[in-house]
Amino acid sequence: MSYKEFFKDYMQDIYARSEAESDFSEVIFTERVCDFLVDQAVLENYTAASYKKTPLGIRVDAYDYSEESDALTLIVTDFHNEPYSLTKTLISTVFKRVIKFFEKSLDSSFYQSLDESDLGYSLARDINVFCSLGKLRRLQFILFSNALLSKSVDDKISEQEIQGVPCSFDVWDLGRIQRIKESGKSREDIIIDFTSLLEQGLPCLPAFTGEGTYKSYLLAMPGSLVADLYDKYGERLLEQNVRTFLQFRGKVNKGMRNTIQNTPEMFFAYNNGITATAEEVVITELNGQVNIKSIKNFQIVNGGQTTASLFNTHRKNKADLSAVYVQAKLTVIPSEETENIVPKISEYANTQNKVSAADFFSNHPFHLRIEEISRRLWAPSSAGSLRETHWYYERVRGQYANAQTNFTPAKKKEFLVINPRKQMFIKTDLAKFESSWNMKPHIVSLGAQKNFVKFAEAVGKRNWEKIEKEYNELYFKRLIAKAILFRTVDRFIMKQPWYGGYKANIVTYTVAKFSQMIEQTGMFLNLESIWKRQSITDEMEKLLTLIAEAVNSVIQETPPEITNVTEWCKKELCWQNVHKISLEISPEVKGELISRTERKQKDSDAKSVQKIDNGIQAQKYVLEKEASFWSLMLEWSKSNRIFSPKESGVLQVASQMPLKIPTEKQSLLLVTIEQKAIEDGFVS
Repeated sequence: MSYKEFFKDYMQDIYARSEAESDFSEVIFTERVCDFLVDQAVLENYTAASYKKTPLGIRVDAYDYSEESDALTLIVTDFHNEPYSLTKTLISTVFKRVIKFFEKSLDSSFYQSLDESDLGYSLARDINVFCSLGKLRRLQFILFSNALLSKSVDDKISEQEIQGVPCSFDVWDLGRIQRIKESGKSREDIIIDFTSLLEQGLPCLPAFTGEGTYKSYLLAMPGSLVADLYDKYGERLLEQNVRTFLQFRGKVNKGMRNTIQNTPEMFFAYNNGITATAEEVVITELNGQVNIKSIKNFQIVNGGQTTASLFNTHRKNKADLSAVYVQAKLTVIPSEETENIVPKISEYANTQNKVSAADFFSNHPFHLRIEEISRRLWAPSSAGSLRETHWYYERVRGQYANAQTNFTPAKKKEFLVINPRKQMFIKTDLAKFESSWNMKPHIVSLGAQKNFVKFAEAVGKRNWEKIEKEYNELYFKRLIAKAILFRTVDRFIMKQPWYGGYKANIVTYTVAKFSQMIEQTGMFLNLESIWKRQSITDEMEKLLTLIAEAVNSVIQETPPEITNVTEWCKKELCWQNVHKISLEISPEVKGELISRTERKQKDSDAKSVQKIDNGIQAQKYVLEKEASFWSLMLEWSKSNRIFSPKESGVLQVASQMPLKIPTEKQSLLLVTIEQKAIEDGFVS
């Protein structure tokens, strides 16, 4: 696809979300790219802060501060309504605007001259405080642009210093985003050149015979190298689900710290080391010694806390890492096998975690169930439309785009009509909808990944076999109703005359407050009616607008010790303050509520339907496997003796298909039998 075609597709979604080609489009573009970079692990989190004074040549659109690294990222946006070329001159001009904001913030008179409701106020004040306390070690400027980077622009912008702070620059143009999306990969490639750090490369010991597909190496990595790599690449080094679940940032294991500081030569002996994967390695061999020259997409799947301890102890405690070595097991896995193999490596390497990193991977039954329902369940046509559509759940990153890859223009148009962009949602969206409705806005305010962790733990720690019937079509319809409610609030917030920023916080707190108000009535919102309409009522929107305005006022009443509104919204005490807001539910909205008895009856009926669906799905699965598969398993079982007589009998029935067809109940048992056999070593 050409840049112009991609631009048109990409911007249609931006315009659809803003509902007009106005200033809102620019803000939504910034938020969308920020979300993309959070997913890429380029950003940990972000706060929107659209501040611009065109006559003064000052601008900033968003920022992120990492307490772990004492690093500040300032984001500035270059936005166009038509395809455009991003030249070296334009890049320089745009970066000068955000640099000027930073430089002016070093003088306290700048933020003191701003109104406290101004989006630039908190950021300018924080920059002033960080610098005066010496808490800013590194500064990064990122330019977002929906233009296409000119071929004459250098690949890298030289680093520099501002007031003694090292500064780096990065440009994310639409072409760069397009390349990642069309590559089918979940993240941008990272190429680490070890020869730039170690003259001969990184010594290693090959640990494979050469007969299999995968290659493994054992390494003794210098502790300083591990710390330097994390300092440079941050969480991009951590495999996504490990990054999400381990949340090691800032948490230094005391035992590791003591070893690093007092007996660094014993670190290799005491520490379990790290487990890592890569897509490619380039090696050299000299006098029998194998060295790794470079590595593509190095990812740590176990050893996050080890990495954190080395980085933080070196930076915060000024520890000397010259005597520290870390054992590492590296497995080279082709990119097409990553989704299948990495979860297994992560699962087996992270056995010490109660909820392991693999427990809530994309192939967890919960995600598979939501995906399956999303593909087959038709949403009613909304007002003004005659066509039913799907709410597309993207279980694996890139699914939505990849599904359209080989389509003709006509087929792609048909796909987008059936699966509108505005109805696509991902795992972190799902968690955000649910957590907001479950009255946890302070958790949602922690950021997409951290909120997902909390949601995942809540589902993952329960026995799936006991709860799976709860996740049925009715659950999905209610989930989408919450999504509609959440996105409606998200859409109208910026249009309010009182709006001055903190949209993400206002939205989640508004939804949570609305849910709390309904809970206090002892009744339940009829979410199914929202599903049927595919919208909320005008009266409900009016009430949510009133709630949002009240929320906006309360969350900005920060305590003396916390001046940053975004940070304040992450505290449970902030939610407790919003909890106290006194508002009445209008009679029209009360008409949308149902009794506890009616709710329970709907839940019971939905579970019964899901039980039937499970049987049908299992029978379909068994039939697709064909008789030869079950015959092979039956023969295997005779020498392994792991099945009960009942299980062997059901296998016997399946092996005689189509003369005998297993019942739905037998099919459910066959699915369990297959899993049992695989765990014991069966290979078809």
